[in-house]
Amino acid sequence: MPKTTAEVAKELARLSSDCSFLLTHLIRQNDEKSDLDAKSILSLILDLSGTPPKPLLKASNSGWYGTTSPNIFNPVTRNFDGTSNYKAACFTESTLAGLKAHRDVFNAKYGLAFDRDLLFAKGANPCLNVRESLLKDSFLCNGETYPRSVFNFIPQQLHPFVNIIHESFDATHEREWRVSGDLEFTPTELIFVFCPVEDFAHFASIQSVAKPVLFDLAWLDRV
Repeated sequence: MPKTTAEVAKELARLSSDCSFLLTHLIRQNDEKSDLDAKSILSLILDLSGTPPKPLLKASNSGWYGTTSPNIFNPVTRNFDGTSNYKAACFTESTLAGLKAHRDVFNAKYGLAFDRDLLFAKGANPCLNVRESLLKDSFLCNGETYPRSVFNFIPQQLHPFVNIIHESFDATHEREWRVSGDLEFTPTELIFVFCPVEDFAHFASIQSVAKPVLFDLAWLDRV
């Protein structure tokens, strides 16, 4: 396929029903979190008790580097003594239909959403979904007895964005984006705050001139 211009690419994205310009962070409740637990987590993220509030979405361990302890290649020392860097704040680039699926599968009722371009300016990047056979392609360094694996050569800047794909795990359907490290933001940078209708009064303090929009994910059944 020939290259296209930025203007054509944006128009194609705008006209595509499977493309979203929102990046959404949902609080999953399929791990036995109660509604009160999820409500409390979202309240802490938004710092509702702060005067003024200083919202912060804390990073968590993510991807391939969050589940292993690899020896990381250090291009400065030329040894495998580099530090890993895999903490990130996670989002989904889902359409409304995709958010409905996330809601149903992960029992999610609470969350928040940003404009994709805004988070891109803050360093957000799509996840790099790499098949296991590429990450674990072994090789032998000169003078060494035991083989190394290719993932040791992934640059540190990319560590937070790497996802492995294998027979028992494939998250490509999540359309995941990440921001490396914690994400600081202001209430005015939010597009949506997701919560049940009965909690609108609780989260209304984050609004200014009716923004961000409070949206009940249960309404997606009517879209």
